[in-house]
Amino acid sequence: MAEKQSLGSLIFSAPFLLGLVGVGCMIYGVAEGFKVMQFFFGVCIVLGSLALHCIRKKDWDAHWKEMDQIREAHEKRMAEEAEKKK
Repeated sequence: MAEKQSLGSLIFSAPFLLGLVGVGCMIYGVAEGFKVMQFFFGVCIVLGSLALHCIRKKDWDAHWKEMDQIREAHEKRMAEEAEKKK
């Protein structure tokens, strides 16, 4: 089960701070007469921070455990097929 995070740890997390930088870039780009590159970089930063949040949320330990089980099952099947060929 996921452990609860305090409000402070959520506010000072990397995805949140990166998202704020992205929003700041977009606001700066619009405020300075719609500088397209500043706005574009802001959008890219915000999308990157959302991707980082989703990646960090995934349970990677369970993922690697599942991948190991699949690999072991494949190796076992290949060994059995090699044994049948002999």
